[in-house]
Amino acid sequence: MSNIEFFQHPAVTHVISLSIGILGSYIVWWYINHKWIPSLDFGSEICKYSVGEKQALYVCAFTNTGKRDILDVEVVARIGFRKYAGHGSWIYYSLRTNASQIPIIEPGRRALIRIMDEREEPSYIDQPPPSLKAMLAACKTLDCVFSLAPEVVVRIHVFGYDSFSGVRRHYLSPAYVKKDIRSGKLKGLVVVRD
Repeated sequence: MSNIEFFQHPAVTHVISLSIGILGSYIVWWYINHKWIPSLDFGSEICKYSVGEKQALYVCAFTNTGKRDILDVEVVARIGFRKYAGHGSWIYYSLRTNASQIPIIEPGRRALIRIMDEREEPSYIDQPPPSLKAMLAACKTLDCVFSLAPEVVVRIHVFGYDSFSGVRRHYLSPAYVKKDIRSGKLKGLVVVRD
């Protein structure tokens, strides 16, 4: 049997067709679920935006840099303390933001997340321990919150559904620390001076 006859045999052509079909399907699936997806870029700093004479908002931003919409978006600001009152483990609590629920974030759209507003009392999603909550009540600025423990981080968690596949995805901001607070205003994802 020659090489041409071998490749023309029905069993061989079916195996080759099946292999090409499986490989092609896998490539398309991988591209749709790993490349052609919503993707978020977060700003590298927290913007301290002055309101009034002595008060400020603490805002960070993210942009959908992906190819598809993100639907039913939930945003949580999570603050962690390590070595608070001598404890070695991390203590976390979550804050409700001004953008806790966003119906849709289209590609190219930016969202501003207000982590703290000095004019308002914080709204907790999950409560901090009572001793920490009492200390937080005395803090009127985010700088004060960062001074409560040797290690404090703020992270933004964004959950949303891919508009094409329906897959729920989780996006995580960088860990913001005290040195990442910068006064000014946001231009895109960058904090600039007023």
